[in-house]
Amino acid sequence: MNATLHRAISSFYNLVYEAQAFSTTMSRIDSADQDRYLGQGEGLNWVLDRCQEFEDVDQNLTTASLYKLLDDVKSDLEHELNVQRREKGRRADGREEALNFVTSYLVSLLTATQIESEKSPV
Repeated sequence: MNATLHRAISSFYNLVYEAQAFSTTMSRIDSADQDRYLGQGEGLNWVLDRCQEFEDVDQNLTTASLYKLLDDVKSDLEHELNVQRREKGRRADGREEALNFVTSYLVSLLTATQIESEKSPV
């Protein structure tokens, strides 16, 4: 894996971590939207738990292995989104919103990883 892709993975994990911290802080400040922020925090915490291995991702990981790892996370994320959509009627929080936020970044990482793996060696 090249250094740029490694930075992208680290940035993705840090983005999710910071978004989770933001949601937690906002839930303490904005009592009117507290449930939504707490839900976002829960959703992002689920992502952090699932992506724990990204925190210390090895730069020597092959691009193909990274793609497989990202694809597994995306599959789990899609499953969790389906669960959240089914349960939506029971709660009005921001879990689905948080998971959708992460999904768009994860899809971008998958695309970048695929492009990188398709590059022919020079």
